[in-house]
Amino acid sequence: MSTHDIFVEVENLSKRYQTREGELTVFENANFGIEKGEFVCIIGHSGCGKSTILNILAGLDTATDGVVFMEGKEISGPALERGVVFQNYSLFPWKTALKNIMFAVRARWPHLSKDEIKAHAYKYLEMVGLTGGAELRKPAELSGGMRQRVSIARAFAIEPKLLLLDEPFGALDALTRGTIQDELIKIWEQTHQTVFMFTHEVDVSILLADRFLLMSEPREQAPVA
Repeated sequence: MSTHDIFVEVENLSKRYQTREGELTVFENANFGIEKGEFVCIIGHSGCGKSTILNILAGLDTATDGVVFMEGKEISGPALERGVVFQNYSLFPWKTALKNIMFAVRARWPHLSKDEIKAHAYKYLEMVGLTGGAELRKPAELSGGMRQRVSIARAFAIEPKLLLLDEPFGALDALTRGTIQDELIKIWEQTHQTVFMFTHEVDVSILLADRFLLMSEPREQAPVA
């Protein structure tokens, strides 16, 4: 990967917390780049710091050391150019599936008319197979798989330059997981968006990703005498 191809660049990224027992290192010296339009997975077991890296890339957290650039600009906070799909759906419970997506689309393009916003949102619900009445249901009236479909459709609908997926299939049964994985690939092939997925499932990474990165726990440091 040549330098001018890098869309997202992570340089010497580390995250540490102060605890009663001393300093806790979540991860350290993370260095990698992502090309525009790539589908990259980062693999690691629970607790290794994957979600912390995602939150830093999303602008929801800050690193202790290091920096993250996107298109040559440092990430310093949340922005609509970066979309996130969490494992727990994160939908407005009082809004229908369609209105959940319309809310995001309106925030992204406030100049669009209501009809344009609705048509744009509906298009992405069609991509994930949630039409024929399902779009008018509230989250409590949808299955877990349907709620995750809404989350994925909402994230893609705002057409972010970078889409971050945090264990998006972790709460789904095997059959639903396979269906949504297929739909995710179809949407990505149509939109050519840059996708960075965080998971502990190696088989999912092999199926979906152009390439994957492995994340492990920091090595124990010997105490200083």
